[in-house]
Parts: sequence; structure tokens; C-alpha cells
Amino acid sequence: MGLFVKLFSKLLSNTADDGVLSFGFKESPIASLIVTEKGEILQVNNSFLKMMGYKEEELLHENMSIFKSFKHDNAFYKNLWKNLDLHKEYSFEIFNRDKNGAIIHLKGRVQFVKSSKKEYFIVSFEDITQQRLHEQRQQHLATHDPLTGLANRALLTDRYEHAILNAKRHHTKLGIMICDLNEFKQINDSYGHNFGDAVLKEVSKRLESLIRASDTVARYGGDEFILILEQIGSVNVEEMKKEIHNHLTFDINYENESCRINTAIGHACFPSDGTTFEQLVSVADNNMYDAKREYYGY
Repeated sequence: MGLFVKLFSKLLSNTADDGVLSFGFKESPIASLIVTEKGEILQVNNSFLKMMGYKEEELLHENMSIFKSFKHDNAFYKNLWKNLDLHKEYSFEIFNRDKNGAIIHLKGRVQFVKSSKKEYFIVSFEDITQQRLHEQRQQHLATHDPLTGLANRALLTDRYEHAILNAKRHHTKLGIMICDLNEFKQINDSYGHNFGDAVLKEVSKRLESLIRASDTVARYGGDEFILILEQIGSVNVEEMKKEIHNHLTFDINYENESCRINTAIGHACFPSDGTTFEQLVSVADNNMYDAKREYYGY
């Protein structure tokens, strides 16, 4: 992009104002515009027209605000012009709206150019929408379970570190709950893994519907889920566990098959049951297995 901006700058600097019609500018693969210091569009090249879905006559003498997505506040634009005023050249990322109303993520570069009579800005854009979406997907997969969309072990550990710091700072209680589905192996063996996946997704939705914004629910592995419940000082943990158990006891139908889902739940509290994540999980795990033994009758 830098090479083309330098070329356009040279073209403008060494020609009369009508030199903005330069063939090199019009056919450049870099989507670019030439605008006044007030944002009026003087020239636009074919790459930009293709990217944004406009015809040339629809943009000439319009203001750059025609592309405004309303995803940025006024401070964003003030900062952009401030940096440009200071450096005469500035790179940035921005969300703009194309002719069809779609919002696209752009990497932009704007450069101040002075011709024989006037001052201009050359603005060049690169569409990085798919690149950023791919990066977001990769980041999400690194911290979330791909089947249920819940936090995975890595994110759970990070959330716990934040939660325990808050609990220590504000002298509040913190709860850990482990939910493990009863007879899940038999469900998979009897109805198939697709049915099992449907069960895990439904359990995930039910757990998410129960927790507060400050809490975390994660798929810890297999059919085991862990909840981090912050500031539970005024909450009756046994009643909360009973409510979760009721929500995780249900009938599910999938592709003409149905079965009853039941869950064993164990809990632990900071600081009475431990101070580290491992200690709390161990206590909650033991309590959960007590519930399983009660369910299976041994």
C-alpha cells in the first residue's frame, strides 16, 4: 500500500489539479480516494468502487461520512484527524458501511499531499474483514469448547484467578459447582454420539440460563461442567444446587429418540473448603461422587 500512496503523492505534486484523473490511480489494485481537507471526495478509483459497491457518479463530491458505520464515536474521528495533523500520514483501522449497508472492517492509510494550488488527502483501504473474523474465530476456539461454546479449561482457570482476587479483595465467598451427567456413557452407547452431543448442548444452554453475568460456566471435559459463582454470601448454596439439579433433570427428544437426563452435582466454597482452584475442585468432585453413589444406590 505504501508504494502506491507514494506514487499518487508524486503524481499530485508534479501535475496540475486535473492530474487526479491519472490512469495509474484509476487502475490501481489498492482501493483509494482523493479527498479535500473537509472530506469531500474528488476522485475514487475502480478498486474502491468495486469494494464498496458504488458507481463513480454516486460518490464524487459526496462527503466521506457517506461510509459512516456508526460503530465509532466522535472521539475516534477527532483522534484520526489529530494524528493526521501531527504526522501528515496516519494508519488506522475502521468499520465502514458499503452501499448495501454491510459493515466491513478496513485497514486504512491517509496521507496529506500538497499540489501546486491545493491540499489533498489520499486515503487508501484494504478490506481485512475476513482476516479479523478468522482471528476472532481462532481466538474463540482457543478459549471455548467447540461443541457447546462454553468456556474451556484454559478460560475457566483465567476466570477463576480473577474471581478469587475479587473474593479476597472484597472479603466475599466464592462457589464452585461440578455437574456430571448420570449414565451419559449409556446414552452415547444406546443412542449414538449425535444424540449425546445434543444432550451436552441442551445442558449447556440450561446452565447458561441460570447463571449471572458475573458467573462462569465451563465444559471441563466429557460430560462434566464447572460453575464459578461469585459473591454468594447471601445465597443458600444448597438451594442453588437444588435449583440447578431441577433444571438439569429433563426429558430430551432427538431424531425420534428420547431419554431422561439426570445430573449429579457437588459444590465447594472459598474460603471454607479451600483457597486454590485445585482444592475447591477436589472438594466439589468428592461431593459430586457422593451424589452419584446416592443416585446409583451404592
